[in-house]
Amino acid sequence: MFDFRNGKPLKVLLIPKGLSHAATSFVESLKINSISEKARRNRRVVIKRRNVYGVRAADLINFYFRAAAIPIRYLSEVREWRRWEARCFQMLNGDRFRAKVRDSRTVTLDKLPGENLWDHMNRGTLTPRMLKAAGSEYRRAHHFKDEEFGSGWSHGDASMTNVIYNEKTGRARLIDFEIRHEKSLPATARHADDLLVFLLDLVSRVSSRQWIRFAICFLRAYGDAAVIRPTWP
Repeated sequence: MFDFRNGKPLKVLLIPKGLSHAATSFVESLKINSISEKARRNRRVVIKRRNVYGVRAADLINFYFRAAAIPIRYLSEVREWRRWEARCFQMLNGDRFRAKVRDSRTVTLDKLPGENLWDHMNRGTLTPRMLKAAGSEYRRAHHFKDEEFGSGWSHGDASMTNVIYNEKTGRARLIDFEIRHEKSLPATARHADDLLVFLLDLVSRVSSRQWIRFAICFLRAYGDAAVIRPTWP
């Protein structure tokens, strides 16, 4: 996946593979879902509701993904999105938190304690401990077997904004399941893409003196050589 041997900066090597990352950032800017927070029975919950124009916008986004040969798809059909959002959240975080489909356009999710790693990075508070927690959580998540893929689960939009870190427990958790990899991709390719999206965030903001150390910290915590081994000649 990563090659430090040919003398080219990693940022240069990653640029062609960053199209899906840029595309998912564009999708998020469209606000296809509205998101709010409320208190319910002494619990903070996040309410995600698909906007009326969301289906058409998502279909147009998917047309672009196909035309650009980007192997991800926005879940445009509302029923499919609701089911996938709640199912993934429950699978990964159901040990302590809950997700529920509320109505034809809405999913309610327990608000996870902590802050996303993107905010930590931009504030200068990102630490190796956080990156280790993120790497370990991606590894755990990728070991879940999923019937949609017929193999290991993957996120599809695994940016740092979708990794919540809890300072008290030292635990990272994943959120936001609106985009899914194409089912035709093998598990190792999907898993490598998740790691790449995370690292593209890291490379884009962290200083040149830190990003290699931080990237290695994250990848070592992930620890699956079949996914992270170099593939470039």
